[in-house]
Amino acid sequence: MIKGIAILMMLWFHLFGISELEDLCAPQLYINGKALVAYIAQASYPVTFFLILSGYGLTYIYKQQRLNVKSQAKRLMKLFIHYWLVLLIFVTIGHFINPTVYPNDAIHIIANLIGIRCTYNGETWFLFPYSIISLCSYWIIKYVYNLNNKKKIAVTLIIYAVAFLFSKHLGNNLPDNPVWETLLIQPVFFVQLTFYFSLGIILYRCLEKESLFKCENPYIYMLLLACVIVIKSMFKITIADGLYAFIFIWCFIHLPLQKNIQKVLSELGHRSMVMWMTHTFFSVYLFQDFIYGFKYPLLIFLMLVIITFVTAIPIMYISGKILKLIKI
Repeated sequence: MIKGIAILMMLWFHLFGISELEDLCAPQLYINGKALVAYIAQASYPVTFFLILSGYGLTYIYKQQRLNVKSQAKRLMKLFIHYWLVLLIFVTIGHFINPTVYPNDAIHIIANLIGIRCTYNGETWFLFPYSIISLCSYWIIKYVYNLNNKKKIAVTLIIYAVAFLFSKHLGNNLPDNPVWETLLIQPVFFVQLTFYFSLGIILYRCLEKESLFKCENPYIYMLLLACVIVIKSMFKITIADGLYAFIFIWCFIHLPLQKNIQKVLSELGHRSMVMWMTHTFFSVYLFQDFIYGFKYPLLIFLMLVIITFVTAIPIMYISGKILKLIKI
């Protein structure tokens, strides 16, 4: 269900968290001259959610002694089968719409296939660093799960803070050479995403030890969740993205939800991987005029949710057949 929420956040963020928002659609509500949908987008940064959930899930597997490089390699192959199929479909379509970008030269093709430099679909940027984290997950989880020494905790937090500040500085000073740009930015991405992944490990441990705040009244969690969402939407505190996602998830798992809502969010979560891989082909790279042609933010958002969800069904079906064929 939380993956379902995260994919909705991702679609909203990439639709309305952009500077040219008012040139593309017609927001109706404003606060202090800024569109309400842009405030909501500021509270919808989804990458941290997916990394925390991954850290939590792999810690569960680690505790069952089923986590190793071989098993993770198989999981990554499943991920990349979906990714390559998406590229095959949309790069083929893109070739007829923008042949200078799709597929470009051999270097661009290889870089996109392994995900190290995503020029076809920039929003898949975290595929490569996540793959490295996934392969290293056994050692990351072993280190973080047993992290009791205060000095080690301090050093770990300092490394993250330095990587974060370096990435902010690097963002405005990247070299023009794509090779050097990639070599500089990928290690920074790895450290940043490892921190978010580690929060999932900490969440698992806290729930296992029952060492987090607990309350029998669900309205307390609703109030806390509403407060953190409002704060995040009003103030762009990027360094606190991980903390925000952590609190959001902690509150959400204590909320009572109707079965219909649970079912919808679960279905969205099940399709979330392919929805992530395809949504900006529709909203940014290939069919932007069609998506934003619905003019009003809610209509635009609903159309993107529907079209990416429906697109995910045949892609996942075909991927499943391929995985069975190669016995993964």
